[in-house]
Amino acid sequence: MDNRMDRREFLGAVAKTGCGCALAASFAGCASLSGNSNSRKESKLGAYCGLYCGACSLYLASVKAADPSKVVCLGCKSDKLAEHCLKCTMKDCAKEKNSAPRQCSQFPCEKTKAFHTSGKDMVKVAEKNCYSIRQTSYPVWIKQQAKRWTCGNCGSTFSFSDETCPNCKADVYSCKEEAIDYMEKRA
Repeated sequence: MDNRMDRREFLGAVAKTGCGCALAASFAGCASLSGNSNSRKESKLGAYCGLYCGACSLYLASVKAADPSKVVCLGCKSDKLAEHCLKCTMKDCAKEKNSAPRQCSQFPCEKTKAFHTSGKDMVKVAEKNCYSIRQTSYPVWIKQQAKRWTCGNCGSTFSFSDETCPNCKADVYSCKEEAIDYMEKRA
């Protein structure tokens, strides 16, 4: 009998143990190993524009990639960014001001308006998220987003583009539905 594990099985076993903290810290670029590594990793998943990187298909594919050359993006606040994230003017502005757009006294500004009115469902949701974070707090919002983009049926993560869970095929509250709901309430 062959008792060897493949890479995915190994990573799953490591994540279920205390050693998972060290792996998550190195993978997500966490500065410290004290405290809850999962919440630290999640806290890096809030993009400057109001999107939740944890629901981005590029991020999801990257964290599941067995081949490091297939890693495209590890989130807006990481060192490994997708092409569109590299060009983000909101990120540059936030770093310059040391303040995310949702915290900026000039929000909404021309940069955020240009992005949030581009017509895509996920940017409508990003705008909604900026206002939600202002009303609650970033840590509360991050927890809400982690739950929001997790299938209630099987616990798998799904992306902005999914209308059903990629794992169990259950219907999920899609980004498109959330954008429609937001626009109706906003009108």
